[in-house]
Amino acid sequence: MKQLFISLEKNKQALNSLFDNSADYYFKYIKISNVKCAVAMCEDLTDSEKLWNVYLHPLNELDGKRKPEEVFDYIKNNTTIPFNQNTVTTFEQAMTFLTSGFALLFIEGMNQAMLMSVQGYPTRGVGEPTNEGNLRGSKESFTDAGRKNMALIRRRIRSENLVISTMQIGEKTKTEIVVYYHSDYCPKELADNVIKRLKEIDLPMVFEAGYISPFIDKTKGSLFSSVGYTERPDTFCAKICEGKVGITVDGTPYAMIYPYFFHENFVTNDDYTQRPYFASFMRILRYMAFLIAIALPGFYVAFYSYAPQALTSELVFFIYSSRYATPLPLFMEAILITVLFEIIKEAGLRLPAPIGSTVSIVSALIIGDAAIGAGLIGSAILIVCAISTISAFIIPSFYEPIIILRIIYIILAGLFGIPGIAFATMILFINIARVRSEEYSYSYMMNISRKGFLNDAIMRTSWRKSKGNFDFRSNSDENKN
Repeated sequence: MKQLFISLEKNKQALNSLFDNSADYYFKYIKISNVKCAVAMCEDLTDSEKLWNVYLHPLNELDGKRKPEEVFDYIKNNTTIPFNQNTVTTFEQAMTFLTSGFALLFIEGMNQAMLMSVQGYPTRGVGEPTNEGNLRGSKESFTDAGRKNMALIRRRIRSENLVISTMQIGEKTKTEIVVYYHSDYCPKELADNVIKRLKEIDLPMVFEAGYISPFIDKTKGSLFSSVGYTERPDTFCAKICEGKVGITVDGTPYAMIYPYFFHENFVTNDDYTQRPYFASFMRILRYMAFLIAIALPGFYVAFYSYAPQALTSELVFFIYSSRYATPLPLFMEAILITVLFEIIKEAGLRLPAPIGSTVSIVSALIIGDAAIGAGLIGSAILIVCAISTISAFIIPSFYEPIIILRIIYIILAGLFGIPGIAFATMILFINIARVRSEEYSYSYMMNISRKGFLNDAIMRTSWRKSKGNFDFRSNSDENKN
């Protein structure tokens, strides 16, 4: 790393070369106590008013004549001006801080620069969660600015044992990554492993949390992941207090949680604010929705094609009448409808909001009326696939694996019938079993021998009974595997 020069002119030339005379880069000479100094910043990332009122105006009023080292020491140790205690000694550090919204104060004769915290870049404010709605509790969600997210977390966990570690990843972007864990609950080895994996990431650019997720989750060949996401600061803090590691990425309004278990995808924030009996009922409903979402079309295809005798005569007659004029095999119809639903969803997501509603109207006319009326699609299979798709929306964190599993179920059911369903179920269990979070299995929370299983698994008990079992490791070591 190239060190800063003691000459202001050389520092200016080096920074001009690094920024390549960028339009937003600013370098200006000033005088403090008759010593030549300079201020450098990126204009669009700093608050000019704060820079003047908090830093430059008080510096301008310093009188007397001092040597450069005396000016440096006096400003840092004998004034009320809130300079950062850290100083910049290399051009690499200077570039990092300047592009992060800091301003730098250079002093002629000193080979280090002082940091002024004057960040003023535009950011989105704290809003409400869009994908994790709740009836009670906080209405705040993470924002894109990493430092604001840090404040949201610190405000909720006011403990000296909350460890916050920052690093930069991305050769070109220098994206700030923040790792959080609670030293009282999180195993030191777990936190060290996560930090080590992050530091080993060698990517040219990082713009989103999804860039680094594969480097944390070492599982390969599975549809599921041991890394979870949340947009809610309260959920994130709860996971940290359970002994897990949290990660935020500057520019991403979602936080990552590791390890993350299969069971946690069926848990919502409202489960802990509602009565236990209702929370337990809703969890069971979500598990049922998961099974319906992945398996219902496959079961429909398998039973109608290979075991119609298992259905009532009325149901068989209804299905047969809806399929009387359709040209495609039943399992091909199911795949076609599944793909069409995904096309409609993707179109509604990517289109501008004012015309997004048009997609639902057009798709209802084409699929719901014209396709059935023309005999291209049977009404029964359309109903089955629609129920399956709606069920998938209940577990949004599982939406991606649900779609792939549904197609696998349909294809195997269409080709092999009931044995195909059994084989697809085996694929599901293998995918779950392959996922590992450190020494814990993905289905660890569902282990009936785990101490906290009866308090907070498929069923949930009251806080009076479960208050001592918030740590996800609340069982003996022999149950880790």
